[in-house]
Amino acid sequence: MDRWAQFISKEWMDELDETPFLKSCREGTVSRETLETFLVQQYFYSRNFTRYLCALLSNIINDEHRRELTENLVDETGLGQVKGEPHSRIYRRMLGKLGVDPSKAELLSETKALIETMWQSCRSPNPAVGLGALCLGAEAIVPHVYSQIVEGFLARGEDAQNLEFFHLHIACDDEHALTMKKIIDTELTSEEQRSTLKNSAARAIAARARFFRGLTHAI
Repeated sequence: MDRWAQFISKEWMDELDETPFLKSCREGTVSRETLETFLVQQYFYSRNFTRYLCALLSNIINDEHRRELTENLVDETGLGQVKGEPHSRIYRRMLGKLGVDPSKAELLSETKALIETMWQSCRSPNPAVGLGALCLGAEAIVPHVYSQIVEGFLARGEDAQNLEFFHLHIACDDEHALTMKKIIDTELTSEEQRSTLKNSAARAIAARARFFRGLTHAI
């Protein structure tokens, strides 16, 4: 996370890491029930991801930047070089391997709030708001977060090969975040815009911390 230190406060990440869910993943004490609750709620969140990205794209004026973000979208839809199928399909296949069926599960209020935070941020006419949420509040922190979740699954004896979706995103999301960082570095040069960017990131990370706390409340 060092490369993001100028944008992402340590205090925000500490709040995230100290949620009971992530803490128990790191300590190897997370229950299988909690992990499965996460998988279901993450399914509700992640199936909207390409919508967030499309909304952000619609507010990017620079042609070159739109092209670069479109490459991120292509990767997510499975048409790029990283993987030959949509990431949403990879996630559903992982759910099948893990014996999790989200079809009858209820959307938690914290999950709904996270989805709404991301959706409204990415729709903002000011791209600093969308970039703050999607780059700093999502893609940039995914390798850090997913690595801890993988630890939790492995502690419960899960086969690492069944965690394909997480391994894929630990590897590729940092690249996606760096694509957005180039836009941030070249376009958002005023102090006002950088403040808007960081405020949006803080809001998105706080919503994700509430999302994680909601998992243990649900259990």
